[in-house]
Amino acid sequence: MRIAALDDDPAQLEAVERVLTAAGHSCRTFALAKSLMAALRRDTFDLLILDWNLPDVSGVETIRWVRENLAAPPPMLLLTSRSSEADVVDGLNAGADDYVVKPVQPTVLSARVHALLRRAYPAKPAERIEAFEGYVFDTAAETVRIWPAPEG
Repeated sequence: MRIAALDDDPAQLEAVERVLTAAGHSCRTFALAKSLMAALRRDTFDLLILDWNLPDVSGVETIRWVRENLAAPPPMLLLTSRSSEADVVDGLNAGADDYVVKPVQPTVLSARVHALLRRAYPAKPAERIEAFEGYVFDTAAETVRIWPAPEG
């Protein structure tokens, strides 16, 4: 999956990128919200990870911008040092799909990202019809047919 991470702390961005890359994702990092917004006008991402406190536009304002300006906004995780109950409520009410307080353990971040992606992009159901040595099994209908059907 393609993930964008927004944080003005280079060490934090590097840590997030390392976790996401290790989990098999492609990660593009941004230090300014306006840079991310410009990228979102021409590119798509499967998930956004946003810090709240940024030098240009806050993470919460960025979330609102994404929800207002993208036809199909990706899921968004707010990864921030702001830990009060009011902040969590404000972040989620602004449109964040999840809220994680820094510092976060790499395994927890990876699990949260995986859970968001799993909910946003559910796996396709398994094929309901399978063929094996002349038999066709339809698991949804709970039937078995012989294929090709015998003539006569």
